Amino acid sequence: MPRRFRPDALTALGTRIFEAVGAPSDIAGIVARSLVDANLTGHDSHGVLRIPHYVERVRDGRVRPAVRPKVIEDRHAIGVVSGEWGFGQLAGRLAMDDAVRRAQEFGVGAVGVVRCNHFGRMGEYVERAADGGYVGLVWVGGLGQRAAVPHGGRRPTLGTNPIAVGFPVDGEHPVVVDFATTAVAAGKIMVARARHVPLPPGCIVDRDGRPTTDVEDFYAGGALLPAAGHKGFGLSVAAELLGQALTGADAIQDAPGREAVHGHSGALFMALDPGGMRPAADAKAQARRIVDRIRGIPPADGVDRVRTPGDPEVESRRARAGGFELPDATWSAIVECARSVGLRDDDLPQPA
Repeated sequence: MPRRFRPDALTALGTRIFEAVGAPSDIAGIVARSLVDANLTGHDSHGVLRIPHYVERVRDGRVRPAVRPKVIEDRHAIGVVSGEWGFGQLAGRLAMDDAVRRAQEFGVGAVGVVRCNHFGRMGEYVERAADGGYVGLVWVGGLGQRAAVPHGGRRPTLGTNPIAVGFPVDGEHPVVVDFATTAVAAGKIMVARARHVPLPPGCIVDRDGRPTTDVEDFYAGGALLPAAGHKGFGLSVAAELLGQALTGADAIQDAPGREAVHGHSGALFMALDPGGMRPAADAKAQARRIVDRIRGIPPADGVDRVRTPGDPEVESRRARAGGFELPDATWSAIVECARSVGLRDDDLPQPA
C-alpha cells in the first residue's frame, strides 16, 4: 500500500543521504529540494525515486558529490558551463542564471553545458527564468544511454532528449512546456515498474522492435518510441544537435566512473528578454490573452476544463503541499539506501 509523506520530511531525508555520501550541506539540500519539487509538481519520475540511483552513481564515481560547476567560456551573449561531473542540478541552475544575466545585457543569452550529470526535471530551470521575467529554453541531447529508436528504425540510437520552454505571463504563473521527445520519459517507466502497472500503447518496443506495454520488456533490451512519430523524432534530432554538436559535449573525454551514460551529453540553456522585440509588459499581457483564450475553449467529453502547459504542475503543487504518496517499492528502495549510508531507522520519517 502506498505511504504518504510530507515534502519537508523527504527533503530532510534526501539531504542527509546526500551529505552521507560526501555532498556539502548546501549542495545536498539543493539536490534534495529539486527532487521533492518534482514530486510536488506531479512528475514522480524525476522525484525522490531517484535518490538511490544518485547514490549509486556517486559510489560508482560517475557523480562527484562535492564539486561545483563553473563557467569555462565567456563570449558576450554566449557562455559554456562545465558541470565538473557533479550533481546536474547545480549545473542547470548556474547555466540558466548565467543565461539570464547575459540576456539582461544583450537581450539574449545562450549557455552550453558539458560534463553534466542528470539535471532532474527540466521545467525547474525554465520556471526559474520565467519567474524572473525572462523566457527560458532548454535542449538536452547526446545521452550515452541510447534508449530510443529513430522513427522507422528498430534499434535505439537516441536518448530521451528533453526540451523545455518557460514564458512569463502577466498576473499569474508562467507557461511551462517540458517533455521528453520520446513517447514516455525513462523515469515514467521506472514509476510504472514500481507501481506494477503496464505502459500505455505506443510507448515502447521489445528487444525485437515489436510494440509492447510490458515494462519488463524495456528492461530486457527494449527501447522507447519517439513521441508523435516523425515529429517527435525530428525534435529529438534537434535536441541532439543543439545539446551535443553545438556545445562540444561530444568532444569530452574525461568522464569518470564505470558507465559514461552522461559522458557525451550536453545541453543548451537560453534566456530571452521579453522586452527585446516589444515592451515586455505587452509581451506578457499578450501571453495572458493567449492562455485565457485557450482555456476558454469548451472541454471535450470527460474533461473538466482545458488547461495550458504549466497548469497541471500548479494544481499538483496545491494538492500535494501537505504530502504525497510513494509506492512501496520506491519507499523500500529509499529506506535501503538510507541504511546503506549509515542512517538508522529512527532517522527515517514516518508517514503523514
